[in-house]
Amino acid sequence: MKRKLTTNSRLVNELFANYISTFAAFCELINNSLQAKAKNIWINIDYTNSSEIHPLVIKKIIIKDDGIGVHINDLDSKLLDIGTANKEGGKGIGRFAAFQIGRKIEIETVGYSSEDKTYSKAIIPLNFDSFGRNINVTDINLETKEEILPNNQNTYYQVTVSDLYDNTVTDNEPKKKIIDKFLQKNIEDAIFERYPLKIFNKEIKIHINGKLILPTDFVIGNPTNKIISYEDKKRKEHKIRFSFMQIKNIDKRKVFLTILNAGIHTIATGFEYEAEWLSPKIGGWFIYISCDTLPSDMYRNVDLDGMDEDVKHYKSFIKNQLNEFFKQKNKEFDNFIDKLKKDEYYPYKESSSSRSKVMVFDKLAFLVEDKYNLLNEKNKLREIIYPLIDRTISNGEFNQILRSILKLSNNMVHQFSSLLERTELDDIIEFSDKVSHKLEEIEFIEKIVYSEISKNVKERKELHKFLEKMLWIFGEEYNDSTRLLSDKSLENNLRQLRNELLDYKVSKKDDNINDVEKTIRSITDLFMYNEKIIDIKYREILVVELKAPRVKISPKELQQVMKYATEIEKSSFTPSNVRFKILLISSEINEDATFQIKGEEENPYIFFRNKKGNIEIWVMKWADIIENVKRKLKYMSAILEIKDVDVQEKAIKDFEEINFGRTSSSLKKVAI
Repeated sequence: MKRKLTTNSRLVNELFANYISTFAAFCELINNSLQAKAKNIWINIDYTNSSEIHPLVIKKIIIKDDGIGVHINDLDSKLLDIGTANKEGGKGIGRFAAFQIGRKIEIETVGYSSEDKTYSKAIIPLNFDSFGRNINVTDINLETKEEILPNNQNTYYQVTVSDLYDNTVTDNEPKKKIIDKFLQKNIEDAIFERYPLKIFNKEIKIHINGKLILPTDFVIGNPTNKIISYEDKKRKEHKIRFSFMQIKNIDKRKVFLTILNAGIHTIATGFEYEAEWLSPKIGGWFIYISCDTLPSDMYRNVDLDGMDEDVKHYKSFIKNQLNEFFKQKNKEFDNFIDKLKKDEYYPYKESSSSRSKVMVFDKLAFLVEDKYNLLNEKNKLREIIYPLIDRTISNGEFNQILRSILKLSNNMVHQFSSLLERTELDDIIEFSDKVSHKLEEIEFIEKIVYSEISKNVKERKELHKFLEKMLWIFGEEYNDSTRLLSDKSLENNLRQLRNELLDYKVSKKDDNINDVEKTIRSITDLFMYNEKIIDIKYREILVVELKAPRVKISPKELQQVMKYATEIEKSSFTPSNVRFKILLISSEINEDATFQIKGEEENPYIFFRNKKGNIEIWVMKWADIIENVKRKLKYMSAILEIKDVDVQEKAIKDFEEINFGRTSSSLKKVAI
């Protein structure tokens, strides 16, 4: 039979790719089935064999329901007139949402006419290409198959979508791309996420490729439903419905704001709720929020809180309710943390360079406590386990330790791994540990050269070995890329030159005696060298002449080090591809030497640079080095603090900043 599809030209552009994604368009077809009073929905997705091209290539999608269907007497008014108000609550375009998924649609339906007392069956083929690109198209001729059926038929409505769009189309029209929610491993979760209450309350049975979706496959226990009064900025009261559902197999808290759309509660906006204080055992939750008296724009525009005070006020209310709910669920963890921080073996009693590291430790310790009960006073195993956890966090070797040493279950390992994946904690912890260790090292050096601790570092070898491992104080470039001097003949010659030229006795005449305590005077001079590979051709040799604290740098010492540089320049043993940076360091510099050291504007510590530019002499006081390093570390600590905050908040724009002790939390907007 020939029929005409009539369309309002105004809505042609709105009709195609009108939804935020192909999955949202697919859900519109499910909504149509719900509106048709269906009790069952059967979804069949014909996946391409996984060995072919790509696992997400889909050949065909069929959605069928046992709703009231459409009788052939009503085809024109209920199906083939687009953009008219023939469907309660809508424009009548939702039934063509399938065009966002594929080019070809076949509608098959059995309906009943109460006037004729007859059942009919109709098959209607539709093709996207028949619409063309002309927005003035009003009529499209269709070849339908129609028949009157015997009585006592089961009514149904079925939509078959085929010829799905390939990347030649989706590259330009991304809303037509089949998204990951359609994957075989995701489709059941995605459908349940959209219709959890209807499935849980058995208002609808949804079958996917022959399998019935059961609430027990997803939900732990029963949902918690709350109705909470909300007073808007105009002091008008609204009843807000919250449904909290604990979900299996996920470790996220998803928040969905829903609106009433043609009689069906539809997700308008999605968020993920997170808080650093949450117990790692809190698990995954779906939270659905709805209100029949608030304007729908309040839900759709929740990302505009910075520009709309009403929206901001509403967001604050929602977040407070979530905080209160999860604080109640979190009591076991809170009690554990209070007890943990008082324990004698807790590793962060004084301070830590990273709040993130403490957060991870606390959560992991909680998981371990659940298995081993370490906080029992008689269990001294935590004296070993807690440092092990701390070291594990710093080294990033989480899963191996969790499984092989602590023997946590796979589920606990997964929970902890999920925490790390969400926060980039490995990077921030590595950074914080480096800053923390460097601060400790520079404080130790300061004590060595200026305080009583020097009496415990009398041996030249001890100080030498210590400084050799922290050459970074002379420049970050010597941090990880240094090696011991590989050219032993060069090493021997440098040492011989040093013995000949840099060994000079102190005297009052030369004003190179520094007035220090007797214990500090016992520290001898040190001579150090190391090598940095600059590139395939060049090397740089760092030579450090470290004068004992009792020695001031005077013109005599400057003369010595100049002679040392001259001999290097003249020597035949110096390779042409080697550059030298010579550092002369002591606790003090006398006035005459200070006058001679003019330095350079770019670097006030450079005393000499030869014409070739391959030899430099730097003259420095320990106080200057320590001040410079502390300044850098202070800057790094500031970056760390900022980065640490970023990690805590997941680098997202917060729903609204709330800081009530340990109730800081965030809502991150996500795609739906």
